Amino acid sequence: MVVMASPKATPTTMEDLPIEILMQIFDRLSLKLLIQFSCASKRWRSLVVSNPQFAKSYFKLKKLLLATSSQFESLNLENSSFGDDSSVRKLACPFKQPAHAVNILGSCNGMVFVAVNVHDGFYIWNPSTGLCRKLPNPGFASTNTDLDLSKTIICLHHCGFGYVSATDDYKVVVAAHIMNSTMPLEIFSSRAGSWRRIECPPHFSSSAYMSKTRGTFTNEALHWLQKLREPELDTPGNTIAAFDLAKEEFRQMPLPLLGETSSDRDCFFSDIGIVFGGCLCVSSFKRQRWGAGHRSLHVQLWVMMEYGVCDSWTKLFRFEMDDVNLSLPICCTETMIVMSTYKRCNLELIRFHHDEEKLDNVAVCSSDRYTLKMGLCEMIDYDETLLWLPDSRAEGGDRKKTQNPTEAEVLKRSN
Repeated sequence: MVVMASPKATPTTMEDLPIEILMQIFDRLSLKLLIQFSCASKRWRSLVVSNPQFAKSYFKLKKLLLATSSQFESLNLENSSFGDDSSVRKLACPFKQPAHAVNILGSCNGMVFVAVNVHDGFYIWNPSTGLCRKLPNPGFASTNTDLDLSKTIICLHHCGFGYVSATDDYKVVVAAHIMNSTMPLEIFSSRAGSWRRIECPPHFSSSAYMSKTRGTFTNEALHWLQKLREPELDTPGNTIAAFDLAKEEFRQMPLPLLGETSSDRDCFFSDIGIVFGGCLCVSSFKRQRWGAGHRSLHVQLWVMMEYGVCDSWTKLFRFEMDDVNLSLPICCTETMIVMSTYKRCNLELIRFHHDEEKLDNVAVCSSDRYTLKMGLCEMIDYDETLLWLPDSRAEGGDRKKTQNPTEAEVLKRSN
């Protein structure tokens, strides 16, 4: 009797795994590990770094970018050790920082829009990969070398950064208030690689109240909390100024009705942002004082459940904080809310988890606090991604190759 030896099983390695399995593994890795893995194999590199479809699907941790005139830091908002130094990472500055603080003017798909110099110093930067691109000079005005005040920028207003999916185009919006001049609005297109100018409507000028210069991006539009000056306009008083990035047009959007009681009339809208699902939200607050200078702050967060529909504004939560000057929402997800508070001249971040069925009078956990050692700073939340700008035209008009990051660039800048 002849016994046939059974054939040896061929060992399976990572290289032999189907693409579907590899992609599921890669999607579970941290960004740093993912980049290191991509450098170990040409096949993996093509699947990760050179694959725009994977980059669009890879959204990891929610982080907060903190910036002063001397340093950048990234705070992990989802880390269980929130408040400890282990949740903070120092970032290498991709451009030469001035003596003054930089302006963080927008965030979209993991990239941030930064202004180092209001005349010629606008950048798009991915803090996760370290990739950075300086934008062409928008040509607002001179740098004031000839002391001509009519060509000097007094301030920026109505700034923002967003994405138009139909044309796969990232757009930057910057409006400038120039001495003795009109207030033009410049729009940069990553596809065209150039700026184009439109005029701001009179009631969207810099002299109208805004909670902040930076616009909030959602539903392919930028949004600012603003007070209208023109009595003949449809919506008097406070409103939301929205700029449609596809149509490149301004429009008004309604704010929630706070009520008619004297207590309601003491409330003020303080900020605008987005919550989970991309819904637009606004915060309102009311200060109260009692005995010996003690004070409390009542904060409410309202969410527009159906975009553009006034009746869909819903109060998501409210809470009260003692001895606080101001509290603003930084980030709101399905499970947590992060607020920034100014207390006794200190800037503190507070994170608390919420129950979707118990959002009234939310309790704040004392351990989920982080006092910023940097002092006052600019901050914006962003997602950890591999995304980068699509094709663009150089200033000279030549078409560049796709600006996908190479594995060497990403690995070098993300360490």
